[in-house]
Amino acid sequence: MVEVFLLGISLAMDSLSMSIVNGIKYNNYSKKMMIASSASFGLFQGIMPLLGYLVFSPFIKYVDRFDHWLVFIILGYLGISMIRDGLKGDDDEGNSNEAFSYKILFAESIATSIDALSVGVTLPSLSVNPYLSCLIIAVCTFVICLIGHGLGKRIALLLKNKAIIFGGSVLFIIGLKTLLEGFGVL
Repeated sequence: MVEVFLLGISLAMDSLSMSIVNGIKYNNYSKKMMIASSASFGLFQGIMPLLGYLVFSPFIKYVDRFDHWLVFIILGYLGISMIRDGLKGDDDEGNSNEAFSYKILFAESIATSIDALSVGVTLPSLSVNPYLSCLIIAVCTFVICLIGHGLGKRIALLLKNKAIIFGGSVLFIIGLKTLLEGFGVL
């Protein structure tokens, strides 16, 4: 059971980073949106290993060939867009004028949970029911992301107009790290 909690925490790290960045980036990011975002990240982090376990086990070797590119493209694009907005913007709050949307959340949720597909293949090796494992992963991600959203709002207040650049840099670095791991460099 401890392994599942540790797995849930480790899988939640990309979603945590995205939650912090969203807390930094969006002016219209209400508590309701923070809860919905955390739920979306948790749901995707829980569903992806289950999909890997039930459906993609035979195909996971093919997904592993390009998943790092997909994550890099999505997070790289979001990161560069944020850096560009931060460099041209003069918002004293440190937030973007761009509005948070569920379309953006959907793309973020997929990008941060792609690696969890591969984890699904390992679920049978854990001594816990795979369905319970996925539920634990989802709950861990949800809680960690709620904390991340609040942290992002505090960082935005602290860094003011540099917060968007910081958040975009974090996303780009995560995407680049994922790409380099996919190539076996890291």
